[in-house]
Amino acid sequence: MRLSVSTLALLLLCTPVLATFAAPVARHLPDPYYPQQPKGELRLNYYYDRTGRWVKFSDWIPFKQKKYVPVFFEDFYSLYGLPPAYRPSDVKESIFFLYASLGSKFRHPRGSLCKIETEEQFHKYRLLMFMETNLLIMRMYLRLGSLYDKRVLYFHDLDVADDLEVSFLIARTYYTEAQKYWQEAKKYAGLAHAYPFELDLPTIETHRFEIVNGKLDFERIIDRHLVRIEAKLDTTAAFLDEHGRPRPVKEKMLEDVSRIYDEKFPADPLEKPVLNPHWNEKPLFNDTDDMFAPLDQPLPPYQER
Repeated sequence: MRLSVSTLALLLLCTPVLATFAAPVARHLPDPYYPQQPKGELRLNYYYDRTGRWVKFSDWIPFKQKKYVPVFFEDFYSLYGLPPAYRPSDVKESIFFLYASLGSKFRHPRGSLCKIETEEQFHKYRLLMFMETNLLIMRMYLRLGSLYDKRVLYFHDLDVADDLEVSFLIARTYYTEAQKYWQEAKKYAGLAHAYPFELDLPTIETHRFEIVNGKLDFERIIDRHLVRIEAKLDTTAAFLDEHGRPRPVKEKMLEDVSRIYDEKFPADPLEKPVLNPHWNEKPLFNDTDDMFAPLDQPLPPYQER
């Protein structure tokens, strides 16, 4: 059987080329194609240089910081907590979760924090949880106020009277905000006290009993904090009125800080860039004539080597 020339050419084109005759394939991209060259293990969700040409694919996927998505009242309530050494941001985070729980619906009675058998028990359970949540928010605001307050104001503390006045004003704001949540806690405690039975929430039931019977009275504690903070504000205000507001030392400090910012710090990146006035008076090139002089002359003739 004879094959035509066209058939032989077609068979030669369809025959795969052996790997031994193929050009070697690079296993690694050269430096220009991978400029970052990460060394070591690249940790996930770690801020690294994204200015290069290649960015890992996971950066294009929306990253969810918390895999646990709270929905119900008990979900937000379980997220509340403070570390042993807490900061203002930790306290504010706890306030956020507790406040979010007040606007969320409760779980099904089978998923509640205690055993629920009747509708009356479920109603009291919700009242107790509202009472405890408002009580915890009130305590958080008192913690925030204590971070900006001073237990004792000594005479040498008035060296920073400007800062103390601002700090005391912030503390007074937090103490005043705590009063509102204490009134809400008292209201829900009175409503829950109308039921003659108790639920399997011993700590919360104890708080309800102490609030109704007056053993737990945070209104007296908050009022005492406000009276003390007002006395400290009067002391700092009298000192500042006598020595100037702001004090000369504080004013010089502010001038030094502003001078450092004007001289050494760059301009605000959010503002539109504007050239300094003295730049417009100078030419772009000082030796413009000498720089462009060779362009006015004809090119020299080509010489073969």
